[in-house]
Amino acid sequence: MRELEFLPPDYIRARFQRRIGFIRSWLLLVMGLAMTLWSLQMGLGVRGARAELQALRGTGSAVDADLQKVQRLRQEARHYDRRIDFLQTLKSSVTAADVVAAITGLLPESVQLEELYLDRPDAGARQRATVRLVGVAPSETVVMETLAALESSPVLDGAVLVQSKPYSGADLAEPEEAAGRRFVLEVGVVSPLKE
Repeated sequence: MRELEFLPPDYIRARFQRRIGFIRSWLLLVMGLAMTLWSLQMGLGVRGARAELQALRGTGSAVDADLQKVQRLRQEARHYDRRIDFLQTLKSSVTAADVVAAITGLLPESVQLEELYLDRPDAGARQRATVRLVGVAPSETVVMETLAALESSPVLDGAVLVQSKPYSGADLAEPEEAAGRRFVLEVGVVSPLKE
């Protein structure tokens, strides 16, 4: 059933315009509030970005201080390298015969030494001489004892087991007695070698 309107048409239009005005004012209020909140959010973001920029600018000066410290440390390292080179020249030297005597004196009786290589560095190099030993031992335990004996020498330093593998003396006259471990050891010489 349709409602009957007894009000004049101008009044109905005015009432409709008032409702639209009321809705417009609420929409304007909501939009203004949203814009205000958005501008506050943007202000906080800008402040955070400024603080981060300031922190980064401050980091640059901290990095400069670290760079200066690194340069100072490098200069000290060069100074100490020169001192080490000088001390190396003052260090007492040993002969190749002294090294071979030290090695043969430290080897257990059951070890057969097959090869001994003495590698000398160039005269200007800061490397030390190294000795490579190739031999046969009856067991892995004897190989480890040899390694420990070489490490305990005051002339030698840094003994390293390069290789150890089973060895059967099939090519020898008495193969049953020659079975054991073939080993390769490397050891450094502490002092520079004399010619």
